[in-house]
Amino acid sequence: MKILPRFDFRVDIAAESVVGKVREKNEDALLLSPELALFGVADGMGGLADGELASRLALDTARAHLASKEVIRALEELSESPSLDRRRAVFDALRVACEKAHTRLGEEQEKRGVSMGTTVDLCLFVRDKAFIAHVGDGRALLVRPRATLQLTEDHLVRDPMSARFGRESKRLPRPLSSGVGLTAPLRVDVFAVDLHRGDTVVLASDGAYGPFADEAAITAACRGTPKAITEQVIKHSLAKGGRDNASLIVVRVEDRLVARSGERAQADDMSIFQHCPLFVGLPPASVLAALAAGIEVEIGEGKNIPPFEAGDLCAYIVLEGVVKIGATTLGAPALVFAESLVGVERPGATATVTSRARCIRIRRDDFREVAEHDPSLGLGLYQRLAGHLARTHG
Repeated sequence: MKILPRFDFRVDIAAESVVGKVREKNEDALLLSPELALFGVADGMGGLADGELASRLALDTARAHLASKEVIRALEELSESPSLDRRRAVFDALRVACEKAHTRLGEEQEKRGVSMGTTVDLCLFVRDKAFIAHVGDGRALLVRPRATLQLTEDHLVRDPMSARFGRESKRLPRPLSSGVGLTAPLRVDVFAVDLHRGDTVVLASDGAYGPFADEAAITAACRGTPKAITEQVIKHSLAKGGRDNASLIVVRVEDRLVARSGERAQADDMSIFQHCPLFVGLPPASVLAALAAGIEVEIGEGKNIPPFEAGDLCAYIVLEGVVKIGATTLGAPALVFAESLVGVERPGATATVTSRARCIRIRRDDFREVAEHDPSLGLGLYQRLAGHLARTHG
């Protein structure tokens, strides 16, 4: 067991990285900095030069920024007195860490006269949250007793047929649409998830998660202790041919160390949730159980809310901000793309953020998994969803 600075729980940590059976060298890199409550996985791109250097440089550069006095001060302020502005300062720090890594790889490429690139997934633990930054096609998963959530969206050039049918087709090699060091515009996804005792965060390279046939298989492998999870995932990767380097970090949230009074923002959010069409009339405990399927995301002004994210159709509960769909303007506690939760994609529907939005994103598969775990809760959620769809689309 370890104690992380500024984090309210003890944690159990395991990590593993293997070359596999085909590659000559390991181009993945791991970042294990419990003294900063910081962890990361990077996968250097095998088709480019010096993948192992690219992944290591990216993580070292990101760590250096996140260890700076300015960032540590921001983390301390958030830990001592949380607010939305202070949370956004942590988002900005993670985003800048990836941008600095991108710049550093650009400098190295110019010096060496070669092309280099890497994926990056970072996770910072603060208070009772995991703050995550994602670039490329690594994965961050949140394993909960009720559901296993895929937190990240692979930054791949989209397959038109996959988009048409609402989910990714069987995994085939496709170029990245964003990566640290690549000439394509850098996209950094940042978000936070609330953590509770028993939750497990998994960061994995594509060589670790790619050999699994589907989400159910990944979910099954991600049960047990962190050491058991790393062993199961690596064993499966090697059994499927070990064609790629495979790396993962697993952090299990254990017993609470620090008892804190509830945040005002959390109380306000619960009030919003209880007025959301999906939860009206449900007791707070049931609302919290249902929210095991959701993660909090922020979407900037002028951006479109993606109906397909993290490999599945998604619905969104608006907590803050304003969203426009056609001629309709929505604010909290609107439910956007509600039909996604039953596997229906509304053709041509565009939801545009006109004032920076804070939302809870719920993937269809995660929603279904929570409902199946508790059939009584599931019945109540689907009844409310059906009523809402009948009112809005009838």
